[in-house]
Amino acid sequence: MCYHAGVKVSARRWVILGAIAVVLVALWPLARDAALALALMGHLAHPLQPGPLTRWTAGPAREDLTVPFAAKGLAATLFRPAGAVRGAGVVLIHGVNETGKNDPRIIWVADLLARAGFMVLTPEFTGFKSLTLRASDIDEIVASVRFLDARLPGRRPDKVGLVAFSYGAGPAVVAAAEPAVRDRLRFVVSFGGYYDLANVITFVTTGRYEYRGERGQLAPNPYNRWIFLKYNLDLLGDPVDRALLGEIARHEAERPLAEAAPLAANLTSEGRALYELMGNRDPARVPALLRQVYPEVAAQIARLSPARVVKDVRAHLFIAHSNPDEFIPYTESLRLAEAAPDPARVHLVLLGGFRHVRPEFPPLTWGSLWSFYLGEGRRMFWFVYRLLRVGA
Repeated sequence: MCYHAGVKVSARRWVILGAIAVVLVALWPLARDAALALALMGHLAHPLQPGPLTRWTAGPAREDLTVPFAAKGLAATLFRPAGAVRGAGVVLIHGVNETGKNDPRIIWVADLLARAGFMVLTPEFTGFKSLTLRASDIDEIVASVRFLDARLPGRRPDKVGLVAFSYGAGPAVVAAAEPAVRDRLRFVVSFGGYYDLANVITFVTTGRYEYRGERGQLAPNPYNRWIFLKYNLDLLGDPVDRALLGEIARHEAERPLAEAAPLAANLTSEGRALYELMGNRDPARVPALLRQVYPEVAAQIARLSPARVVKDVRAHLFIAHSNPDEFIPYTESLRLAEAAPDPARVHLVLLGGFRHVRPEFPPLTWGSLWSFYLGEGRRMFWFVYRLLRVGA
């Protein structure tokens, strides 16, 4: 009798221990990603500096290679995790900057994502590196997705994620809607991106932004206004317009040019509309001025605007924006989130600790802990944690 009772107790103990083991195994990926999310947040507090992941994990292997595209292809670097590889890889889009994929911030982000388990591809995007936005950027992103997809293990069709910042986020969302790759994408991260370039032009030139009950006014940044024109002169069909507007943009970006009016008098009607658009301060005039600019300019604005195609995106959309933002208004991310076809696949967060896409946290005090860090930290944690889980 005692023997059989002992057997029953022993069997029950093993059942309980087995159940605990199963629960622990099931919870381990969740606990691991929670720890990774907290570690990544720690890195954001000290950009480009060593942090938890650089102490806990081995650095990724790096391989320079070429993504097939057009005649020359795209120079790229592949970051391979030293440990276990996640189910999804990442194409990291460097955005509009002259240093391209070799920008220290891009290398830093790629290294962190690889330490978190993602295989990361950082291509050199031609238009972005030359400080322009072009429809060809979308084709380069598509080619990069297909290139990385072919190198990732696993049988799931959606094995790739896109991570993009600022003006690079718009073409990334547009690329995510392309039939050639939309079923291969698991997620798209848009940090500080936009929904419609026409809205961004309104903001850059007039400082006005609005969406439903959200609206406001910031002082326009003169540099942003004229630098947009300076790097898009090649879209102008008339050589005289290119020369005159180039001269105006070069001077206006540095200091007001009193002689601009006489120069503008020699522009064509399309060139004049573009000049007036850049100097306009009235939001109500923007739609009419956009209808009068060069057809090539209008076509680029439409092609590069996610507003046209976001309904076709099938991946999870992770949308983050700083509030306020002096470069692209946060209302653009609100528009993008609401226009997405599946609300269950939209993860939106507005953050107060960033200046556009750069972290700028206040000094840690008892006051800032309660008024800022607890709320900001909670929002950031769930955003990063959900991204890690979707990419698992």
